[in-house]
Amino acid sequence: MFKKKTNKKTYKSLSDRKKLVQRLKRLAPKIPDYTCPDIDFVIQRIEGSFENKKYISKASCKVLIKKLERLRSQNENIRELGRYWYGKFKDYFLFE
Repeated sequence: MFKKKTNKKTYKSLSDRKKLVQRLKRLAPKIPDYTCPDIDFVIQRIEGSFENKKYISKASCKVLIKKLERLRSQNENIRELGRYWYGKFKDYFLFE
């Protein structure tokens, strides 16, 4: 039922496994910056506008849209990173 994959090199020694993990980290997609400050910024601007009963200016709207688009890009990078590590985990550490 569970057989070890035969087409991959086996990494038995600790140094071989460390080298493998270092190589995988080096090839991995970049980890995006923390998004919490951007989320807090957007929330603060929207709440401030609502509390003061003022419309958001066109310039402020552009800034908020830019921040949200940056968040969208970072979320896509996080998903890509998750797919990368899941795929590597399956390739090297799971049995068929």
